[in-house]
Amino acid sequence: MKKRRRVLISGYYGFNNSGDDAILKAIVKDFKRSSKDIDIVVLSNNPSSTQKTYDVKAINRFNIIDILLEMRNINMLVSGGGSLLQDVTSTRSIIYYLFIIFLAKLFGKPVMIYANGIGPINKRLNRFLTKIILNKVDMITLRDSNSKETLKNIGVNIDNIFVTADPVFTLEASNEKRVKEIFIKEGIPQCKPLIGLAVREWKNSEKLKETLAKTLDFLSNNYGMKFLLIPMHYPEDLKISQEIKENTNADCYILKNSYNVEDIMGIIKYLDMIIAMRLHSLIYAATQAVPMVGLIYDPKVEGFLDMLNVDARCYVDSIEMVDLCTQIEKVWRKKSEYNKLLMQAKNILERKAKDNISMALELLKK
Repeated sequence: MKKRRRVLISGYYGFNNSGDDAILKAIVKDFKRSSKDIDIVVLSNNPSSTQKTYDVKAINRFNIIDILLEMRNINMLVSGGGSLLQDVTSTRSIIYYLFIIFLAKLFGKPVMIYANGIGPINKRLNRFLTKIILNKVDMITLRDSNSKETLKNIGVNIDNIFVTADPVFTLEASNEKRVKEIFIKEGIPQCKPLIGLAVREWKNSEKLKETLAKTLDFLSNNYGMKFLLIPMHYPEDLKISQEIKENTNADCYILKNSYNVEDIMGIIKYLDMIIAMRLHSLIYAATQAVPMVGLIYDPKVEGFLDMLNVDARCYVDSIEMVDLCTQIEKVWRKKSEYNKLLMQAKNILERKAKDNISMALELLKK
């Protein structure tokens, strides 16, 4: 009888963020599909919900006693995926994730940084701590080459650093029947052309909302486009979506309820194009080869577009309606070319995403 192995997963889980929930779902699914002899424990902000949703054990991410007890029993810590090691959100956030890694090494456990996006890390102390702690880990996989460059600049120089892809590329979208059910429930007509919009609050939200509302009016008047606003972080993104809808005359619909990752992927598959700030809305679109225009507010979004070789983008901090419409029209005119480009990228990234779990299992065997 094979000896059971125990894996602890640390990340931004239990916060009802579609992108991070998708990452966890993919990691758990890949572990379970690869081996029946692995027990998974997740550090979560909402342990009961995480246990129920993913059929794993979950403990409170801030309960230090439970974390210490778990550290004694695990065979490996998986840190990730997502953008955990950055200090744009806060210093507290990066210190938390580094502390969990430090604890695992203190207990002599193997640690894998799993499909992370690294940076920006701006503060000198945070860069120093990241360098010290990550040089002690056993393996690092990264979702983009920019992250590898960031680690190099910080001074992380372990041998086992690999650029793979986001774990979400191993997930499958809900089928067309399920998408139709959601549209009926939400009162969304199955109309075409349908363009997705996935945005979040940002420093210049007022200018952003005004620009997007005017852009939707222009696209509706000139191309007959209809729009579906998709809140990726529920309910936080719902407010800005509603405000955009209220300020445009275009036919606009909002996903008012929260849906799992497969459903959101299925909905995005139905779209003709997506305009998005949220990284994982662009990742979901890439998994379905849906043409996209990226709204860059963070280097991780630009890094992902670069990896796809998608040139259609605008910078949120300096966004102007004319520039945005130009980018959207460019993609619209060459939709089939972008679709072909994304199909090629999708096939490569699916293979790379599977490398994450292969490397994790190799480390777990040691």
